[in-house]
Amino acid sequence: MSARSRRGAQVLVGALLGLGLWWLWPRAPETGAGSGRSVGGARSSEAAPRVQVPPGSPEPRSQESGALLLRATLLGERPFSGEARVGVAFISESDRGEWEEARRAGEYGAGPARLEELANVRQWLTAPVTPEPRGGGTLGPVPVPAAHRYRLLAWEQDGTFHWGDLVPEGTLQAGVLDAGTLRATRPTGLRIRLTGARSDQASGRYLLSLSRVVDPVEVERASDLLPVVRAVSPVLASALEDETPIPLSLEQETLLQPLPPDRAVRLSVRSDAGRESEPLEVPLREGRVETVVLDLARLFPEGEGTAIELRGRLLLGSSERAPPGAHLERVDPPGPPVELGADGRFSVPGLPAWRASRFAAVLAPAVSGRPVAPRRWEFAFTPDARAPEAEVTWRMPAYRWLVLRMDAFARGQLEQKARRPYPVFLLQRRESSGGWRLQPAEEFLREEGQVAVSLLEPGTYRVLAAASPYALHESAPVEVGARDTERSVSLLVREEGTPCEVRVRSAATGQPVYGALVTAAGVHGSLPPVRGHTDAEGRWRLGQVHAPSLHVEVAQEGANPWSSREAMLDCQRSGIIDARL
Repeated sequence: MSARSRRGAQVLVGALLGLGLWWLWPRAPETGAGSGRSVGGARSSEAAPRVQVPPGSPEPRSQESGALLLRATLLGERPFSGEARVGVAFISESDRGEWEEARRAGEYGAGPARLEELANVRQWLTAPVTPEPRGGGTLGPVPVPAAHRYRLLAWEQDGTFHWGDLVPEGTLQAGVLDAGTLRATRPTGLRIRLTGARSDQASGRYLLSLSRVVDPVEVERASDLLPVVRAVSPVLASALEDETPIPLSLEQETLLQPLPPDRAVRLSVRSDAGRESEPLEVPLREGRVETVVLDLARLFPEGEGTAIELRGRLLLGSSERAPPGAHLERVDPPGPPVELGADGRFSVPGLPAWRASRFAAVLAPAVSGRPVAPRRWEFAFTPDARAPEAEVTWRMPAYRWLVLRMDAFARGQLEQKARRPYPVFLLQRRESSGGWRLQPAEEFLREEGQVAVSLLEPGTYRVLAAASPYALHESAPVEVGARDTERSVSLLVREEGTPCEVRVRSAATGQPVYGALVTAAGVHGSLPPVRGHTDAEGRWRLGQVHAPSLHVEVAQEGANPWSSREAMLDCQRSGIIDARL
């Protein structure tokens, strides 16, 4: 046969196949009397006027008006028996503006290709379905408001669902929108069966945690089915999205459907005692619900664990009273808050006996005055696996206070020398070697004429008042004993120090550089740096400098940055830090 004859035969066969497919293709019923016309994949009556969607997000119209109806044909092998919903979706004005702006800027890779894909479902309407004896059914007609997009969902008891989308080109005020035919989709899922439980440990109660294992190429298509999961199985949706565990039982299988058609799902089982298995990755097959047998003996090779009850008291410092307004927070494993009795007693059942647990004592904020203890203090409990219960006494440290007193003259001097955000206060503690180191403190309370600093333990302390990172004023040292609840020191703002400034000039011309950004920091990294810009003479004045070290950086657009960690030596020699850009 010649090439021309073969091509003629292929065309004839293609035409006959096309005619046959057209004849066999299922057709939706007519939308009303007279012929219909296509409106963005939907059908509408010829007599119904078209109304353009307004640019904003219109509120849904009253369903009782019945002005606009939506329907669809559900295909299936048996009469439909289940529930159906219609999601009414709108595009927000902000999303529309950002999408159009990205298109004008040529950023076609940012966001969806179609504007309608930004429409979010504002409400789900219950839709009636009329079963067809030959299979499937008719969804609607259901009254709907004019919208940018409609999402259609119907599902049956066995997990089969119909999922579709309708985006009308022009929204109708009256008439019938026909979403066409929605084919039945078999669910993707798992049927979980437990086996291998040890009779001496198994309680029969387990929790299953699951997470998605997504294929980057298929993640968008698979995630598009999440609304189906939320509607059909809210418990399963909560497990996937909020990590809420699902109860399992030894007596019956647990059905997980529908799942998004991801590459796999990651499962982990937690025993009644709180022990969690290593995660297990289970492949998924789209359109199939397969049985997965979880062997508890293999998941928990060291046993499911036993639980222990913890009883105890939480006390404040060395006293026999509970911290006021405190409660215990279960940090690990997490759990509900533990309330304290008036005497600080508490009880926590069901703690794991095979590992340590962590708690935090949390203090309610003080309404007025100084707090009596840290706002949060952690405790660890290490159980004896052989004992069914344990008892502890935990003591939350009580605050001591070091009060820095400043008269009006000292406060005025400090504020006059300070640069924003200064003045800043620091606490130092003397080490056994005689040197001083910064000591963390949770509270620096500014009170009238003084600053109260919280202490957790005895020692020798002093307070630093910083007018800038390089202008530090120390209080006299004071020893705080084990029985002291408050000690005070005074601050003397010294006048000594070296006046210093930064001069910035061009390395090429030697001319002053105007507007260069100068950043100055001191020896303590916890003190924020100060910044400023040079004037017309290329100068920026630091003021009085009395600190162990000084670090200066200078930057200007278009020039290489300049820095010096030995700027303190320049200040001491000449009072000028010479920077070249």
